[in-house]
Amino acid sequence: MQVFSVIAKGGYVMYPIVACSVIALAVFIERWYVLRYLKDRIRKYLKAVRKALAQEDLRGILELSSRSPNPASRIILAGLRKYFKGLPREAREAMETAASFELPLLEKRLSTLVVIANISPLLGLLGTVTGMIRTFAVIAAVGVGKPTEMAGGISEALLTTAAGLSVAIPTLVMHHYLAHLVEGLVQEIERVSSEVLELIESREYALKEKEADVPVPAMEEES
Repeated sequence: MQVFSVIAKGGYVMYPIVACSVIALAVFIERWYVLRYLKDRIRKYLKAVRKALAQEDLRGILELSSRSPNPASRIILAGLRKYFKGLPREAREAMETAASFELPLLEKRLSTLVVIANISPLLGLLGTVTGMIRTFAVIAAVGVGKPTEMAGGISEALLTTAAGLSVAIPTLVMHHYLAHLVEGLVQEIERVSSEVLELIESREYALKEKEADVPVPAMEEES
């Protein structure tokens, strides 16, 4: 096939470039599928949480979070469990700890795309160098009077450069798209989590105010 012929003309450096393209495409498809699925679940969950927040129904949010396992629910659930255990002051720390574990999972394997986007042009440059070395070797052997003998090295140099760029540019676009999708989800999760935390802290503040207003019983005087 013509594709395999082009790869063969590009020399040995073409093989890692092709491998990078396959890995990048596989990572993109897998992450796109997972993130789109999570996006629908998380947004449906957050919409239900907002309705419960409008009614200040923390118990309802707790039950909803227990029934809807996803990164957002696990973060909110960590804080609510502390609240209902009588430890409202630890709710913020619990949610921050859960977020430090859950949110990076949304960015899983995105760094692979960054690595591929960075090394693909370098591999192309390496192919350019090896192609030019091959060309100069031919010149040293037969001189410049036979351009057909030099064509192989020049072709290798140009093909690997083009291939490296052809992998790097789409990979950058794929990474930007996925990173933008993750950023949007993270912002929504953080916004709703903050609202839940504000309700928890306002309940705690109101309880303290109520306790402060309770009159202290007077001591009976000894006769």
